[in-house]
Amino acid sequence: MHYSDPNNFDKRMSAPLGVKDWHELFNALPGALLLVNEAGCVLLGNRAAQDIFGYAESEICGLEVEMLMPSHSQARHGFCLNTIFANPGRRGRRFIGNGKRPVLLTRDGQEKTADIELSPITLRGCLYGLVSVNITNQRHQAEQALPVSEERMMLARQAIGLAVFDCDCQQKIIHCDEWLGELLGGWAEEVLTHESFLKIVHPDDVQVYQRALKKAMDSDGSGKLRVECRVVDPNGIERWIVIVGSVYFEKGLAKRILGVARDITERKAFEKKTLAQRAEAEIFFKQQVALSTASAIAHQLNSPLTAISIYSEAVLRLLQNGNINSDKMEHAVRSCIKQAQSAGRGLHELLAFLQKGQVSIETLDCNEIVMDALQEVHDTDPGGFAMSLDLQPDLPHIRANRIQVQKILLNLIGNAIEAMRSAGIPKENISIRTQSLPEQSMVKVTVQDNGPGLDEELARYVFEPFFTTKETGVGIGLPICRELIESNGGCLWLDSESGSGARFHFTLPVA
Repeated sequence: MHYSDPNNFDKRMSAPLGVKDWHELFNALPGALLLVNEAGCVLLGNRAAQDIFGYAESEICGLEVEMLMPSHSQARHGFCLNTIFANPGRRGRRFIGNGKRPVLLTRDGQEKTADIELSPITLRGCLYGLVSVNITNQRHQAEQALPVSEERMMLARQAIGLAVFDCDCQQKIIHCDEWLGELLGGWAEEVLTHESFLKIVHPDDVQVYQRALKKAMDSDGSGKLRVECRVVDPNGIERWIVIVGSVYFEKGLAKRILGVARDITERKAFEKKTLAQRAEAEIFFKQQVALSTASAIAHQLNSPLTAISIYSEAVLRLLQNGNINSDKMEHAVRSCIKQAQSAGRGLHELLAFLQKGQVSIETLDCNEIVMDALQEVHDTDPGGFAMSLDLQPDLPHIRANRIQVQKILLNLIGNAIEAMRSAGIPKENISIRTQSLPEQSMVKVTVQDNGPGLDEELARYVFEPFFTTKETGVGIGLPICRELIESNGGCLWLDSESGSGARFHFTLPVA
């Protein structure tokens, strides 16, 4: 008996077959499924099957299953269906096709090759056939697209110089791809120990790399690794690489790091050239500012100084001529005092005008500002000097303006580098120390180099405006630094008895 009349389908659904209970489940399944009875009539077809065959639900239910196959496949299907219902004790699936892929027939007459699996299924004591359909054209297309996609990915990686790595944090080993091996100077092994990688990293960048790694592996952090460092191959060739990765944790411990690395040597060279041009432009700008400031001060002081000179000469002539006219002399002296006071007020007004503007004061980690300043110097002048750090780990936070404190550090470090290079120091070294001064509620920062230093005579004038020991200097850096430190509530001074090199200290108030 064939249920070809779809109008009888509702009656069958109300029968105690248990088929209706499967309706929602069928529709929820992603694969294409048909439920057929012994007569070969489709009782249910889920949405995926409806999409494949092009029938609506009300149309596919009640169709003879032969209607879904071309005539040359119907005989084979009928044999398999009869075998399933004739021997339901065998629970194995039957694959329709007998070595040849069967063909399905859609509503619009298109034929599609497919894999078809037919299995017996019992619902409330009644036997049915469950037909699973997988369109092989779609799978074949996906299989063909996979190597193409992989090749495109490989070409993209080659184009941007991207290397992939997988780090086992517990075993401390790094699984490398061939591109990472090339970045590391021709490393031939697929597995690299963390200790071996540290030997490849430039000595001056090891501390920067380890700090970034420690921060990324902290379970309380973001779990993101990003660091720029140099690697040195066996031939001594340096390359800049950027490492970006994500840390995966298990029970609060870093288990694995997946990431990529890329060669940024050309970018660093371009940045260095750009920064050199910027530094040159900044020197020129500072010179112009110094000239403009000096001109403004000269203009402000010119008139009162001229008046003071005239009145002083008048008093001197009276004394030389023996004409002691107390009224005239008193008038001249009072005029000198008046002009001097006027000059002082004008100078203060000019400085107030040049320094006007609101600055934001915030709570800051002084050690973090030191590291940020060093990173900026490192980007500007990579590898030019050795760095020694002694940063107090439990340092209290400070209250200051971040940009101003960083600029002060950059100025002191820059002065130290220029002093050492001018003196031809073979191994340049800068040490920075931070420490708490609890009795003063201050944090103290010390910057010292191993250059020629400053003798006592020069040390007296380093904070004087326009005093400089550099050929291209304008002598306003240190005076501005002292003004900024004092505006933040601290002090800046030079330790003239430091011995080798110059040692500067500054303090800032604790938050």
